[in-house]
Amino acid sequence: MIHKPADSGAGPVMNRRAFLAAAGAAALLGPLAGAAPAPAARRKMEVLLWCWDSRMTWDDEPGRILTRMAVSEQKFAYPKRPESFLVGFKRMVDYCERIGVRGIIVWGFLRDSHGGIPAAAELCRYAADHGVAILPGVGVGSYGGFYYDGEHPFNLDTYLRQHPERASRALEEHHGREVYPVLDPALEANQRWWRDGTEWMLEQFQIGGINFEMGDFIVNQSPGAAAARAALGIDADDNIKDMILATAGVLEHAHRIRPDGIFINATYRGLEDIRNYMAMPYVGAVHTRTVWQYNLRETIKREGFPEAFLGAPDHRAHAYLHWFNASTNTAGEDYTDLIGRVYPALRRLGFEFAGTYGEISAIGNELADRNYRAQVEA
Repeated sequence: MIHKPADSGAGPVMNRRAFLAAAGAAALLGPLAGAAPAPAARRKMEVLLWCWDSRMTWDDEPGRILTRMAVSEQKFAYPKRPESFLVGFKRMVDYCERIGVRGIIVWGFLRDSHGGIPAAAELCRYAADHGVAILPGVGVGSYGGFYYDGEHPFNLDTYLRQHPERASRALEEHHGREVYPVLDPALEANQRWWRDGTEWMLEQFQIGGINFEMGDFIVNQSPGAAAARAALGIDADDNIKDMILATAGVLEHAHRIRPDGIFINATYRGLEDIRNYMAMPYVGAVHTRTVWQYNLRETIKREGFPEAFLGAPDHRAHAYLHWFNASTNTAGEDYTDLIGRVYPALRRLGFEFAGTYGEISAIGNELADRNYRAQVEA
């Protein structure tokens, strides 16, 4: 059995409850409570489609999208009418239900500009009624926090205005680009905010889980973070160590509240980029049911794939493939043959989830329909 770390503590319960009440949390702890189960037997690999709200074309404004990648230090604007958020994502939910997609990862899930909490809650209710999981994207150290854009206690900018002393600096792991402000993953106050935000999100919305990411391969530069990374005593990438520091307690708490949730830690690395790949000591440093997300766009091109990557520790994993969207200039590519070769290989490697971008509408688009259906059928 993989060791599960002890809970790091969130302060007095009444203080946290008061904070959640101020943020508008619903009192739903009773129905959601439960002990974390042992790791389940491996199921059929399921499809998760990954989306930014700002690049979605399922609505009635398909031409009004951003065509670039998001970055942590610049807000990714929403260029559409407010109503387009629900129109587009509900259509996508209908399609996912029809072809058998398990869930949709949504970045830009909460914004004032497309309806805030009421619109997001309506989408989640609709998706749950149709058997499709909504997994909000949550930036841990950057990317807006839980409430991507708007004045809210769980918006990162709001939090940092209230607590500027909790801001820190980070450097991109390989290129040295400085990112500021971010949250120090070793600071207990920040860990408490992440746990409270996770609890609030699980109480407020009928979501299937959360996609956490540290953002842009950044490594925090505070002395406390450096000391905490060293204290972990594991041979892993520093960015992944920061993810452990930030999310170990959060994931324990999330799985207690929602034992069947899909809680993802994003590495954005290919398997070939994982330091100490065959040992993967980081998988034992967080809750055993954590899903680790890998970007396999380059991995599948490596000589010997998948055989060269067999033998890594068994853990829940999501293969995220940067295919088929505007920001990668691949919206006109037919991936069906490649999917037919790669997805069986991913099953051999034990991946529980796989998927591409889902931003391109399949309504009246035979290419998109083929690309999505191929993933479910592979």
